[in-house]
Amino acid sequence: MPKLLFGFVLLLSLVAHAQQPVPELRYDPPPNFYHSAIHPPEDFSANEFNAGLQVYPFRAFNGNIEQVFQASLLREWIDPRYQEGNVAGPPAFGRVAQTALTAQFVESTGRQHMRMVVVAGNMAAIVDASASSPQTWQRAVAPLNQFSASLLVEAGTPVPSAAEGPGPAGAKFAGLYMGSKPKYVVDLNRPVGYGRYVAAFHYYLLSASGRVYRAYDNLAVPGGDPDRFDFDAAERADPGNSGRYTVKGNQLIIRIGGQPPETMTVAAPQGNRVTIDSVLYIRQ
Repeated sequence: MPKLLFGFVLLLSLVAHAQQPVPELRYDPPPNFYHSAIHPPEDFSANEFNAGLQVYPFRAFNGNIEQVFQASLLREWIDPRYQEGNVAGPPAFGRVAQTALTAQFVESTGRQHMRMVVVAGNMAAIVDASASSPQTWQRAVAPLNQFSASLLVEAGTPVPSAAEGPGPAGAKFAGLYMGSKPKYVVDLNRPVGYGRYVAAFHYYLLSASGRVYRAYDNLAVPGGDPDRFDFDAAERADPGNSGRYTVKGNQLIIRIGGQPPETMTVAAPQGNRVTIDSVLYIRQ
């Protein structure tokens, strides 16, 4: 299997011991790859051949990450859509400087894999590339190396706090915003693991004080007033879709979820419209 170069990793020492906020991977997408709007993970698929790339954000880990990686390939961190099946033969493990662990392996179907774990303090992120065959992998190496050469680890965006809030802009931007995005639906008529994506309404609710909650299909807001919505109850029941936001200049910074939280930095709403993750949301 031709090897990826991973020439970016010398830059990782700049933040190798960062603790808070959660570090973030920055990169240029591989050329001629399609970027899916469904994430996490960030998902790229080649336009001209059967190869893919997924980038998983940093998350905290306990113990020896290298030992865990060599024992399990961190398969449990991989989205079920992209998890490998039977691995044919032992993986070839490697290390790039002191900041990245790599594994090359092949599934029994012939699918080729290169998985890299980027380590920053007690946080780790995964870059996972694969191709359907050795011949396809040879075609994928050049654009994947171009992608890897652009990789950079940066300190993450500070977490918006309840005390900080959005300031006076909160009253201006508060409201229920509705858009439409794909939603994964399990197919109960087929074996476990089968499903499909369907278009569904998706909502973001912003309070004047800086709270945020998101949901699919329907989001009931008493009297249409965000300040009457029980954000505390929503956070207890659904922490993965609850968070806070702040406003910096003309940017809206949203931090949602747990460890690690998901950070979205977008242009502040214009009128009744805001675009988040390429989806247009309109205030109701």
